Amino acid sequence: MVAFRSREYLHQNPAARWMLGGAVLLCAVAFAAGGMWGEQGESATAWATGAVVVAAMTSLFWASLTVTVDHTHVRVSLAGLVRKEIALDDITAVEQRAYRPIKDFGGWGWRWSHRLPNAVAYTTRGDSAVVLTVRGGGEVYLGVDDEAALLDVLRARIGA
Repeated sequence: MVAFRSREYLHQNPAARWMLGGAVLLCAVAFAAGGMWGEQGESATAWATGAVVVAAMTSLFWASLTVTVDHTHVRVSLAGLVRKEIALDDITAVEQRAYRPIKDFGGWGWRWSHRLPNAVAYTTRGDSAVVLTVRGGGEVYLGVDDEAALLDVLRARIGA
């Protein structure tokens, strides 16, 4: 039985919208410029490649982060491709914490920290997360809308 479930989308992040828009525009300009000066057959290839790159980048915009808690695990899925399971027995502490996503992790998404030892983040937006400390000293940052509900469920299940 699922005690908690949250689904966040990258498109809910205003910074991500601006970055994606800029990246798509930059790719479109680069591929258009490359196609203008190429041979006749190269032009079609440049446009097709550009369309595929822009479509792939745009699909990332709809990527979702799903966090669920049941009676044995915290499960994280990012875009259905990245999956992480953390046994509740392996969680030693849980807290809500403000952090700096770009400075601490290099942005949002599935990120390892270059500043925080043994820390990984699964976030789509914001600057606050529920932080799980796991056996062995690692930390997992989870970005969810209802941090209070996630904290309550986890504290009740791990006995903290």
